[in-house]
Amino acid sequence: MQKEDCFLFGTVFKLHGYKGDVNIYNDNDIFLDFSKLEYFLIELNNKLVPFFIEKARPKKTNIILVKFEDVNSEQEAKKIHKRKVFLPKDKISKKEKDRLDEDNLIGYSIIDTNLGKLGEVIYINSQTPQQLIYVKKDQKEFCFPMHKQFIKAVNSKEKILKTEIPEELLNLN
Repeated sequence: MQKEDCFLFGTVFKLHGYKGDVNIYNDNDIFLDFSKLEYFLIELNNKLVPFFIEKARPKKTNIILVKFEDVNSEQEAKKIHKRKVFLPKDKISKKEKDRLDEDNLIGYSIIDTNLGKLGEVIYINSQTPQQLIYVKKDQKEFCFPMHKQFIKAVNSKEKILKTEIPEELLNLN
C-alpha cells in the first residue's frame, strides 16, 4: 500500500509490559471501530508494513493499547517502537476524513507570494493551541501557524500551498 492512499494515524510511543503489547498515540483523536479493524500499517525502512491486530482497545484519550500478532516479546516490540502508524483512507468515515484534511498537506510545496518557494510541508503539529505547519527546505526547517492569515490558497491537484508569510516570522525559527 502506498502512503498517498493512507493517513498518518499516530506513533507507537511506548511499550506495554514484556509480551509485545504497545501503546499507540492517536495524533488526531480518530474514533475507530476495533471490531472492524484488522491491521495497522507501520513505517519500516520507508515502507508501510501491515501488522495484524490480535487485540486493541482504547486506554486513555488518544492512546490505544494494541497487541499485534507475531509481536510476542519486548524485543520484537522494540523494533516498532517510535515508528509512525498509518491506516488506509478507506478505514475512516467521511466526517473523520474532513478532519484529516490537514494531514493531507504533508508533502505539499509552500509557495509564498513574496518570497517564492519556501520548502515542503513535513509535519503538522496539532498538539499546540494553534496548529503549526512545519516546512523543510534543504537542511533548514521552520514553522508557521495554520491560519487563513498566512494560507492564501490550496491547490490539491498540484500539491501547492500558497502563502503570505512575513519574513520576520520566518526569521524567528
